[in-house]
Amino acid sequence: MKKAPLFRIISTMTALLIASCSRVRSSSINEESSSFNQSSSNAESLSSSLESSLISSITSEKSTTTSQEVSSSSLISSSNSQESSSSSSQIASSSSAISSSSVSYSSSSSSSSGAPSSSSNSSSSSQVPSSSSSSKPSSSSASSNVSSSSSSSSSSSASSSSSSSQKPSSSSSSSSNSSKPSSSSSSSSSNSSSSSSSSGSSQTTPPGPLDGYVKISDFYRRMPGEFEPASMIKMCYPINMPIDAYKTIAKDNKVLLLVNPDNNNNSRIEKARTEFNNAGINMDNVTFLDMPINDDYTYWVRDFSPFYVFTGKDLSIVDFTYNRPQRTEQNAVPRKLADYFGMNYTKMNLTHTGGNLMQDGRGTAFSDDLVVSENGNDKNKVTTQMKQRTGTNNYVITIDPQGDYIAHIDCWAKIVAPDKIIVAKLPESNARYTYYEQVANLFANSKCIYGYNYRVYRVDEPGGNTVAPYTNSLIANGHVYMPLGSNNAYNNKALAVYREALPGYDVVGIKGFAASDSHQRQFLNTDALHCRTHEVPDQNMVFIDSREVYRGTVDYQENYVIKTNVISYAKEAMDKVNIHYSINNGEYVTKAMDKYLETTNYTYVFQGLNHGDDVKYYIDASDSASNYNVDPTCGNLDPHHFVIA
Repeated sequence: MKKAPLFRIISTMTALLIASCSRVRSSSINEESSSFNQSSSNAESLSSSLESSLISSITSEKSTTTSQEVSSSSLISSSNSQESSSSSSQIASSSSAISSSSVSYSSSSSSSSGAPSSSSNSSSSSQVPSSSSSSKPSSSSASSNVSSSSSSSSSSSASSSSSSSQKPSSSSSSSSNSSKPSSSSSSSSSNSSSSSSSSGSSQTTPPGPLDGYVKISDFYRRMPGEFEPASMIKMCYPINMPIDAYKTIAKDNKVLLLVNPDNNNNSRIEKARTEFNNAGINMDNVTFLDMPINDDYTYWVRDFSPFYVFTGKDLSIVDFTYNRPQRTEQNAVPRKLADYFGMNYTKMNLTHTGGNLMQDGRGTAFSDDLVVSENGNDKNKVTTQMKQRTGTNNYVITIDPQGDYIAHIDCWAKIVAPDKIIVAKLPESNARYTYYEQVANLFANSKCIYGYNYRVYRVDEPGGNTVAPYTNSLIANGHVYMPLGSNNAYNNKALAVYREALPGYDVVGIKGFAASDSHQRQFLNTDALHCRTHEVPDQNMVFIDSREVYRGTVDYQENYVIKTNVISYAKEAMDKVNIHYSINNGEYVTKAMDKYLETTNYTYVFQGLNHGDDVKYYIDASDSASNYNVDPTCGNLDPHHFVIA
C-alpha cells in the first residue's frame, strides 16, 4: 500500500485532535497544546479581548448584545470543574459564540449570592457579580445574604479554583463577615455541563447585574438647590429684620452683608460693624461689602439676586432682567457680585425675579405663571431660555393659587429636598382653598428625580389677615430658618411640619419686627425671611446625583443595582463614596461603592435578598479636600427605603 503523504497525516491528526478538544477536559488541551502551538498567552489574549468587548459594549450604553466568533486557534485553557462546585470550566470551540456583554461566572451560583468574578488579566474596575437565574435566595439571615460588586472578587482565571466570598453583616459595621455557603453538587453539575457537551454546543452565560448599564451623565449645567451646601448667606444693611435674626443666621453660616451707602454715597460699613459687634454677632462670620441697592428697597435681596449656575465644574452667575425695571441700582448688583466672586457672568433674555423660582438642583424648577405673563405670554421663550442658560430641563409652571399682587411661588410653596415639597393649606371655607389643592395635587402627581412622586407636606395657614408666611423660609447648611407669624398655635404646627419633612435639621423660628415698629417692615404673607435673604452655593461642594432609586414595595429579583453619580466641584479626587444600609432594621453596614469604569458613576449590587426583606440605605461622599455630602438629604434619618415583595 502506498504511504499517505506526510502533510495529509498531519492534517488528519490535526482535525481529529481539534474535534476531540470540545469533549475532553480542558487539562487535556494543555497536555496536547504543543501539537497545535497553543500557549497560555493565547488564552490570556482571548480573555483580554472579551474584557475589552465588555467594556466597549457597556460604555456605548447598549443593552443589546453582539456575539463575537471565537477563533478555533484561540482555545481557553481552564481547570476541570466536573468534580468540584468551586469553579466552572469554560471551553471555547470554533462554533462557540460568546456574548460580548457577558463575562465568565462562578458555578457556585446556587448559593444565596454569587461572588463577583473577573478575568485574571482584567484591568477593568467594573466587577460583575455572578448570579443564578433559577436559584431562590436562602432563608438565612440578611447578615449573610448580601454581597456587592464592590466586595473582593473571586478570580475565575484559567487554572484557579474559586474561594468562598465574604459578605457584610447587617447587624454590625465591623469586619466580622460570614463565609458564603458552598454550592450544591447538582447546581455545580448543571452549570458546568457545557464543558462536557458535544463540540457543536454553544456556551452562553447569564447576564451580570451591570450588563446594559446606562451611565448617569453629568449635569453639565445646573442650578443648585437651596438645600445644598452654601458658602454664604446674602443679607442687607440697613437691617431689614430684627438684629437677632442676623445673629441667629450668622451663628452657623457665613454672611455677606450688602451695605447700602448713605444718601451722600458714604460707606456705612463701619456703622454696621459697630452695630453688629454690639449685638454680639459672630463677627468672624460676617463680610461687609459696599453695594448700592437703594434704601427704599433694600429688603428683597432674593428678588434682585442672580441665579447661580454650575457650568461644567465652575460656578457662574446668570442674570436676568429684574421685573422692577425702575430699580436700576439693584439690576446692576448681579454683575458686581460676579466681579466680587470672580465668577463668569452671562445675562439671559428673560424678565424674572428670584422669589418666583425654586429648583431641585437636578434639572427641575418651579414657578407660577407670572414669569410667562412678564415675557409677553411666550411660554416657549421662557422654557427655552431656562433650559439653555440654567440647565432647567423640566420647568413646571403653575397657576398662582394665592391670587395676590406679588405672585411669587415662595409665598405658598417650597422645595426642601429633591423629593419633598411643602405647600400651604387653607381652611376649606377659604375662597382660595381649591386653588391651593390644585397645585398641591399637581406636585403630588409629578415625578421627582428619584423616579417616584413628590412627597408633599402641608402647612396650615388660617387665611385672612393672620400673618403665616411659613413657606417663605430659608434653608442653609442643615438649618431651617422659618419666619414666625402672628398666631403661636399655627407657628408651632408649622415648625413641626418642617421637622417632619427634614428630620435632623435644626428648625428655628425667626421673629419679624413687631407691629409697633412702624419704621421697620414686618413679616407679611407676601414678604418674609426668604424674600430678604439669598444663599450663595458652595462652589467647592460634592454633588451626589442618585436616580431611579428603589422605594416602596418592589418585585423580587436576584440583583438590586444601586447607582449614583458623584462630582467634586472642587476638582479634587474622591476620597470615599460609601453606601450605608440596614436590612430588616439591623444596624447599618458601611461598604465602599465601586467606580464604574472611568466615569464619575459608582455602583453597589445587593444580592441574595429574600422575599419580605426591608432595606434602608443612603450614600455619602467626600473628596480629598474634605468636601462632604449625603444622599438623600437627611441621610439615615430618612433613607431610601424599599421592601421586597
